[in-house]
Amino acid sequence: MSKLINNLSEQKEILESQGYSVAYICIYGSQNYNLDIHTDDYQSDIDMKAIIVPTLDDLIQDSKPVSTVVDTEWGQCDIKDIRLYFKTLLKANPAYIETLYTDYYVVDSKFDNEFEQIFNLRDNLVETLKAQMIRAMYGMMKEKEKAMCHPYPTIAHKIEKYKFDGKQTHHILRLWLMMEDYYNHGKNMKECMYPDAKLTELLIDHKLNKLPFETALEDVNDVMKLAKEFKDEVLNNIDENKVDYSVKGDFLKLSQEIIKSRIIEESKGVQYD
Repeated sequence: MSKLINNLSEQKEILESQGYSVAYICIYGSQNYNLDIHTDDYQSDIDMKAIIVPTLDDLIQDSKPVSTVVDTEWGQCDIKDIRLYFKTLLKANPAYIETLYTDYYVVDSKFDNEFEQIFNLRDNLVETLKAQMIRAMYGMMKEKEKAMCHPYPTIAHKIEKYKFDGKQTHHILRLWLMMEDYYNHGKNMKECMYPDAKLTELLIDHKLNKLPFETALEDVNDVMKLAKEFKDEVLNNIDENKVDYSVKGDFLKLSQEIIKSRIIEESKGVQYD
């Protein structure tokens, strides 16, 4: 863990040397699910999300909020203005919900209080957004299903060799397991992120394209059918008109407090590295 935290701290310093004010930076991807692989043949990237705070000039000039991806020494870093981050988070995008539960993160000390409150509210947020989240999970599974056999330039070699990209199929199965654990088995989101040892082995076999195409395709078809039926059943039992969405307002208020704090410090002449 300390190595990953060091990587995050180093990337935070790099971004701040480029003029960004980084409130929060974290790992997203395989490390959060114990599905990272480190062998002679396969090395998992270390991908990050960096949440940055706009400057006073950005706000005065009504500049377009930053949203960009840069290559790093370890993988990629998705740099996101905090306004866009919260906007996407509140749509229950699973890739953003994940950032609230990762063990690998660095919070800028100026914003410790706000992020402590954010972490305290995360379970409430997920429960409130459970209808949106299951739609988003299923939507992401559909995207991965479409991609599994599509010869995109970065995976064309896998399609030619194996007929499919196991990284896509393992994501489909992983999302299904999370969906079932959260909505059917009553696990909290943190618990849902970690499949048990037997399932982890299966997911890694998919990820490494160890399964025959026909077996992988059968697994995906079965899971997609189950997921569609399960999603429809869950949504049929949720009356979204009766959901209290006040926690969304709490999150937006915290994002505003972070921006306000940064602007107050800037107006005092504090230099942000």
